[in-house]
Amino acid sequence: MYVLKMRGGYLCANGGPTKHLKFSTKFDTKRKAEKLAQKCLRSDIKYKVVDFENEFMLSEIERKRG
Repeated sequence: MYVLKMRGGYLCANGGPTKHLKFSTKFDTKRKAEKLAQKCLRSDIKYKVVDFENEFMLSEIERKRG
């Protein structure tokens, strides 16, 4: 599963940003995520397709640190 990571957080189901990973839109493949990003986001917004599981683990580690 993949999510779109942007400067303001992650891509939400309504096409806007969300800071919470659990509310982000999850994609089966990187290709689907890229396709939707090109369709929904403006061209000046930078994004990255990241693996959901890795991102979740990183957020859990950051949360435990404080």
